[in-house]
Amino acid sequence: MTTAAELERRSFGPVTAYGIPALIRGVPRRPAWPRVHEVREAVAATGTAVGPTESGSLLLARPLVDRSSLTPTGRTQLLVLPAVDPGELPEPDPARAVRELAGLPVADVCAFVDAVGAALAVSAGWGPAGLGEADPDTVTSVVDDRLHRADRAVVAGLFDGANLQRQLVAELGDHGLAALEGWVSVDGRLRPGVTAGMAERDRDLRATPRPARGAQLRGLPTTQLHVTAGNSPAVPVTSLLWAWASKGACVLKPAADLAALVCELATRAAAVDPDHPLVRHTTVAYWRGGDHQVESRLFGRAFDRAVVWGGDQAVSAVVGGEAARETIVLRARQAVSLIDATGDLSDAARRAAADSVVADQQACMSSLLHVVVGEPAAADAYARHLLTVLASWDDRLPHRTSGPTLGRLQELRRGLLATADWQINGRWPAISSAVVRWDRAFDLRRHPGGRLVLVRSAPNVMAALTALRDGDLSHVGVDPTLLDVGTGAGTGGLAGSALRDHLAAAGVDNVLPLGAAERVYAGRPHDGMRVLTRLVRWVNG
Repeated sequence: MTTAAELERRSFGPVTAYGIPALIRGVPRRPAWPRVHEVREAVAATGTAVGPTESGSLLLARPLVDRSSLTPTGRTQLLVLPAVDPGELPEPDPARAVRELAGLPVADVCAFVDAVGAALAVSAGWGPAGLGEADPDTVTSVVDDRLHRADRAVVAGLFDGANLQRQLVAELGDHGLAALEGWVSVDGRLRPGVTAGMAERDRDLRATPRPARGAQLRGLPTTQLHVTAGNSPAVPVTSLLWAWASKGACVLKPAADLAALVCELATRAAAVDPDHPLVRHTTVAYWRGGDHQVESRLFGRAFDRAVVWGGDQAVSAVVGGEAARETIVLRARQAVSLIDATGDLSDAARRAAADSVVADQQACMSSLLHVVVGEPAAADAYARHLLTVLASWDDRLPHRTSGPTLGRLQELRRGLLATADWQINGRWPAISSAVVRWDRAFDLRRHPGGRLVLVRSAPNVMAALTALRDGDLSHVGVDPTLLDVGTGAGTGGLAGSALRDHLAAAGVDNVLPLGAAERVYAGRPHDGMRVLTRLVRWVNG
């Protein structure tokens, strides 16, 4: 018998279909299986969600990939998801939900998160047993099973109650955490205001004195909408944990590429304790982004808070629709690396390459541009070292460059970057990685990903900082010698804390050593924000 947390599987000739459940306020909802002609329509529209069907499902067809060679097999996988009714996604009684969640002790939240992590650790596909042969999230992927195993292990490890407690303390402080549990007193002198002061001094206006009561503060849960991106499974899981840490009543929409994984994870979490308040006030469901039939009814300030990850189109849809009273926007941004030409270029290439292969360059911390502080000849030498290191990554962690990405690479090679020095691993069109020497400006928002690294030279640090204006930078990885005061080429005194301050003042939110792009800790700010403080509603008493 299939449990609520497991995925159902059926075959329609050469098409393998998976039933992906939604979680509607803690209750798993399975999709209805499509008819044969609906399967044909979905396969003909591969890559685009089709539906709702007559049976009330959404269908998403994707080409199957051979897991050993990462080459297309010519067969198709079909995800079958329930078409959601937008009217049932928000809380029917938001005030009641907030009252219930407000009374939930933080210790219970952390204990539940621990229980989910423990359940995932022993679940097939999440724990040490590895991925199942029928796992729908891997068979269409552009990366091999090793990265999927690592991704899923990371996702399972995120469900750590002690770490969640540390995050709450780091972001809210002890006083804010206490306010999340109940009303707390606020220290400080109270100022009564102009009219109250006048009344106190006027016999006819003065009220009967009452015992003075100090100011109080309460942190209340909020109703939340999370629209997440598909570049990493850590994104929707991070959003879900933010919602739970703030004791929020949450509706979370995964991206199409992660719908199977996120919906499966949500139903597994719900199975741990179906009656837990967090479960009963958590909804995880997929709908097509921009679907007017859903979003016109779902948006319109139906939530206290919205968290939106992704590009301008996704952000505009939610912000323009006024989905919430306050919207937290986590836009797609870029990352670059600063290399010291006087250091060990081979070692720097190894460190910087580890930052560039993150999430196949689809994440904000994935380095796209390496700026070598020194002479052009040093940048040329560095590019050769980097190509060798990327070839090793291609061997250790194979990936398949998608068709659209290859098309954009070809456009750059024949157009804007036609006069650049291209060095590739593999053969066109099936290249596995590339290094492009180019000493001119390049808009990093046009970067296609796919393990393409641009290498640029700059005579000194100040010139390098000018080069870093090519994009909206989230992360800058800095060669350790440039972070050491008094060392490095062409620092002109701008090193160590001064260099970090310059980058931070220019809008960079993460100034980290080379190779540490994915480094995290409990309470780490995201896009320059302490997100939990914004997800909680702070009430004066």
